[in-house]
Amino acid sequence: MESLKEIENIIKTFNSFLLTTHINADGDAIGSILGLGQSLEHLGKHVFYLVPGEPSQKFSFLKGFENINKNLEDINEVEVLLILDAPNIDRVEGFNFSLKNYKKIVRIDHHISDENMSHVKYVKVGYPSTTCLVFETISELNLPINEDIANALYTGLLADTGSFRFNNTSDVAFEVAKELVKLGAKPYFISRMVYEMENLAHLKLLGLALLRLEVYDKLGFSYVTQEDFKKYNATENDTEGIVDYLRKEKDIEVVLFLRELKEGGFKGSLRSKNHIDVRKIAEYFGGGGHKEASGFKSNLSMEEILRIIHDKITNEEKSFI
Repeated sequence: MESLKEIENIIKTFNSFLLTTHINADGDAIGSILGLGQSLEHLGKHVFYLVPGEPSQKFSFLKGFENINKNLEDINEVEVLLILDAPNIDRVEGFNFSLKNYKKIVRIDHHISDENMSHVKYVKVGYPSTTCLVFETISELNLPINEDIANALYTGLLADTGSFRFNNTSDVAFEVAKELVKLGAKPYFISRMVYEMENLAHLKLLGLALLRLEVYDKLGFSYVTQEDFKKYNATENDTEGIVDYLRKEKDIEVVLFLRELKEGGFKGSLRSKNHIDVRKIAEYFGGGGHKEASGFKSNLSMEEILRIIHDKITNEEKSFI
């Protein structure tokens, strides 16, 4: 593949790399940067990890997590920018470095995008996870891989397929999972750390979200406020995974989960079970993501956001009648 050959030449030519990903980094984002970054470190490269905001401690069990957002004052002379699991630089919120400073910009991703900032793209839209693409990159280029790297990549695959339950769970997902397990990934350990180690604040917010869940036609809706965060000494990271729990209600086709932001407005997460493309809805608000899982921010009122999304879902449903 031409793009992989270009990536190989970049890795051979340059010595310093900054790996970054999208705001509210999930398992796929964290797993991608840690997996590829550690492989580069084993080659003797200088690697820096930038995750916007506060990385979720849920993934702190992964080797290298402690290096995220460390020594960033030393990255002024970094040669290569690697953007993983993000369709464009706008999703890397707070990124304040000039793209002109980098000799090469590489994007590895499975999201649809029309970005033109990167010199090299290795993108397969609809792939199970970006970590699958990172695994392919490592395998095809014969880069170093060990148990720690395999665990990071498996974590991303597990998270983005919803434990192999979502529609993006293709044969590729199982093939990559098999290879990662053969390389030392520990499925039981990873599943336990990701899904069975929640703190009390998360469980309290989940309980609130479940109590507030309402269904309007086929749209499920719930929310948490800043008052809720304060009451339970919770952070936004403590809301991770709640939207996927809400979508379990049998009559829901699309679920909307809103979190009130400190600075005002709301952050929304959308999930779809069937044919409704929630990426299009998120893009209306300036967000993005996948057909079945997307997010956005809005300064509109909760009621107005709910009305707009309900109308859009109703209109899309009519197109399938």
